[in-house]
Amino acid sequence: MRVNNVRLSGEFSKSASDTGREIDGFYDNSLWESKKRYGDDAIKDLIRDGVKNSSAVCVFVGTETWARRWVRYEIARAIIDGRGLLAVHVNGLNHHQLRIPHPFGENPLNWIGVDKVRANLLTDPSYYLFEKQLRWNGQQYVVDWLRYGEYTLPVSRPKWLADPSPGWVMPLSVNASAYDYIGGAGARNIGAWIDGAAIAAGR
Repeated sequence: MRVNNVRLSGEFSKSASDTGREIDGFYDNSLWESKKRYGDDAIKDLIRDGVKNSSAVCVFVGTETWARRWVRYEIARAIIDGRGLLAVHVNGLNHHQLRIPHPFGENPLNWIGVDKVRANLLTDPSYYLFEKQLRWNGQQYVVDWLRYGEYTLPVSRPKWLADPSPGWVMPLSVNASAYDYIGGAGARNIGAWIDGAAIAAGR
């Protein structure tokens, strides 16, 4: 319901001729669930098709967004395809039943990163996607950076992301902007936020 509040804002109206912005790529859990019976590839196709004409991917952040597998895939596609990327916290909007806001959820861009791999100083580096994962080490749960399993090929380092040192994962949140939809007057400014992310990516 919070995403619907943003979706229905004037910034995303088909008739918003002042910006020329037409945005159809709103994805939520119900849409992914409808594709589950067709398998993971169907969901990936849905996401790839949804962003194919976009210049930036905007992640609306709720309480559990950081842990959603397909949100992470959307984020990964932004890197793979060289798109801009930003996060917008929506928990400041009142809950549709409780009529109150909730604390911000963890930024999902903290959980995806890029690592540089270089065999030696004479070879060009390669960049790979990594994600944080919780794992049990026999005594407790710990968080580790692991190679992103949904896409294991090298990627180009985003223009907007600082170059990591070899062997150190650079979280996307280091340079990708994150905004508060309520505190930042998102109903008025979200279009500029998205445009800024696209420009930073050279789109």
